[in-house]
Amino acid sequence: MSKTSARTLDSQQLLSALLAFIVMSTVGGLLAAGFAVPFVGAASVISKASLEFFEDLPDDFKVLEPSQVSVLRSSDGTEIAQFYAENRIVVPLSDISKNVQNAVIAVEDQRFYQHKGVDPTGMLRALASNAAGADRQGASTLTQQYVRNVLVEAGIRSGDPTKIRAATETTTARKLREIKYALTLEKTLPDAKNQILEGYLNIAAFSPSTYGVEASAQHYFSHSAKEMSIPEAALLAGLTNAPGAYDPVTYPDLAKDRMDWVLQKMLENEFIDQAQYDQAVATQISDILHVTNQVGGCASAGSAAYFCDYVVGEIQNSELFGKTATERNQLLLRGGLQITTTLDMNKQKAADDTIANYVPVGDPSNVKGAIVAVEPGTGKIQAMAQNTTYGTDSNDSSVTQISFSADSKHGGIENNGFQPGSSFKPFVLAQWYQMGRSGYETMNTDPTTFPAGNWNISCSDDSYVEQWKVGNANPGEGGSHSVLQSTAMSINVAYAKMIQQMDICAVTDLAAKMGVTKADGNPIDPRPSITLGTMNVPPLNMANAYATFAAHGVYCKPIAINKVTDHSGTEMAVPSADCSQVMDQTAADRVALTLTHVLGGQGTAKNYALAGRQAAGKTGTTEEMDNAWFVGFTPQLSSAVWMGHSEGTKAMNGQYIGGRYYATMYGSDAPAPMWKQFMDTSLSGTGAEPFTQVSLGAAQPAQPSGGNARRASGQVPALPGDAGVQAGAQAAQAAPADQSGAVAQADAVLPAGQVPGSAPTAAGRQEFTSNLSSSGSGGAAATGPAGGNG
Repeated sequence: MSKTSARTLDSQQLLSALLAFIVMSTVGGLLAAGFAVPFVGAASVISKASLEFFEDLPDDFKVLEPSQVSVLRSSDGTEIAQFYAENRIVVPLSDISKNVQNAVIAVEDQRFYQHKGVDPTGMLRALASNAAGADRQGASTLTQQYVRNVLVEAGIRSGDPTKIRAATETTTARKLREIKYALTLEKTLPDAKNQILEGYLNIAAFSPSTYGVEASAQHYFSHSAKEMSIPEAALLAGLTNAPGAYDPVTYPDLAKDRMDWVLQKMLENEFIDQAQYDQAVATQISDILHVTNQVGGCASAGSAAYFCDYVVGEIQNSELFGKTATERNQLLLRGGLQITTTLDMNKQKAADDTIANYVPVGDPSNVKGAIVAVEPGTGKIQAMAQNTTYGTDSNDSSVTQISFSADSKHGGIENNGFQPGSSFKPFVLAQWYQMGRSGYETMNTDPTTFPAGNWNISCSDDSYVEQWKVGNANPGEGGSHSVLQSTAMSINVAYAKMIQQMDICAVTDLAAKMGVTKADGNPIDPRPSITLGTMNVPPLNMANAYATFAAHGVYCKPIAINKVTDHSGTEMAVPSADCSQVMDQTAADRVALTLTHVLGGQGTAKNYALAGRQAAGKTGTTEEMDNAWFVGFTPQLSSAVWMGHSEGTKAMNGQYIGGRYYATMYGSDAPAPMWKQFMDTSLSGTGAEPFTQVSLGAAQPAQPSGGNARRASGQVPALPGDAGVQAGAQAAQAAPADQSGAVAQADAVLPAGQVPGSAPTAAGRQEFTSNLSSSGSGGAAATGPAGGNG
């Protein structure tokens, strides 16, 4: 007979082998032989093939760590969410009540401490009972049940259904394999009985939704397994046979009968005395049941659900957590990870409260809002909030799993966010300063038509742009304005003329280095209209890019994870912020100082300077008022506020939002005050830090009239009404003069017809991005109210 045919046994042969094995085990032959089955005596009923089959079974059983719950925490250790394929908390035997240990042994394997992994006496008793037609009895020891559970777990983890079937099929072959593994386990483990009992109590199902005694105790009794009383232990031990059938929540009467039966077994095996038994039997299910339902995943994270989803995206997209997507998902759901994130719970609450104050969940306007904050110099995401509930409901637009702050890889909108409007202008300003240009350079900002022709677009073969008409929000923005004034007032024509003097690819390249790209990670299309923010950008990317200005030109990738440890406590590598200098430090500091004037004087957000500290930022609005932004920062925190309609373009003006009526919806109408509330609250109690004081470049020659001449001291006056900006900068050192004697202040070139110290008109605070195509072609014009001011 060949080796192959020798292993092919029919059911009768396998049953004979099992019976012979039991007999030999009873007399000690097998164990004495060290698992080699001798072909002698009682084994004469077995063919040689049967013996070879058993001897050839593998005995290299690998004890697999059971799946464990992964826990997501904020930076201060507050639990945010749990992830699991099986809700299980693994604990050592010392943290499991002796009551439940005894209860499980009493009903599952009374001779656990006497046998060597297989109980021949129990097997013979079960075979005899089953052969006589009585109620079927199981003959598996706790060791065998543990082996079976481990094999099933291995099959589930590998995604191989054949392994699961092999571990659970009702065949004698499976039983023989299980027997050999059990014998191996008891022989090789150094503290076999305690290790096997601990393993079983951690891997077996003790409720329809929990695995292991710790998670099950917390579910049913709202306390740990270490604290379990005798009736609690009996209730739990009675569930392992059929957790769904005896679930005390659904079937309390059946669960009570089962609990009393376990108590009887504990009494018979002298684990409890009569008095303990009587007291326990008198206990009702309602006396001990205190259910806590644990919901897994980001749905349980409350307002932090969208940040939670971002973290999940980080794990699922990073090969640090596995070579394949399947491996990474398995690690999260089964690996027992402890994930400490960057989320600051105080800042998260500040974001939640601000959202609720201005655009609450379920607002009748259906306007959506989002706030996201990043720490400059580290890339740490510290808050992420929006006015929706995390989940899915096709009939409720306030319920969604889509993050308005993040990119599509981290649960965000597929088209890569929203149009930023004039909040993109600082990238053009940054390149202006990188070129060595001055913030005091002036230019005529009357409405301008740029003729069709070639622009400086070095990275593209297509540099031709059709005629482009650019106007401002109101006539008062014409005339002569400096770059600083044009930034504070968000004058479109000035920024169109600025980008005309650049290689547009230098702007898109710089923006890409600061994280503002297309959805595929490539630089945005290099067209003149980008200066007015016609591309889509996620709010997180905008907040993080502005953080680069706050960090002196150092860009850090946004990160959400501080630390991860596996189930054994070993620290794992996490995604790095990869911080690097992406722009000149002085140029970045000049951008920061220039943007402080947006929050004062003639600035579009002049009413929203922060309390007692210097800050910088920029408003942004698209032409139809369908997107409104404010992105701003201090040296310690950068944040973006976005408002709009997530499902498409729809104007937000002329309606009530959050109980307030908005005739217009510019970045200064709701996003700017939201930003102020969030930042003031988030930074409360922290020291005020000033921006680095640098020159904005050489001053323009003195103007002949209009109060524009430089003072005898060589300083250039601040913009009218800049008291708030200056007050916020009191902590800063005096700004050093450059070679021309100018300092980091604006010149006082005012729009025609406006006197020093007067407030700009309402129209002067407005901003629009014209409805240009991303190519800036087609003869579209940024005229009338269009343009990006305010």
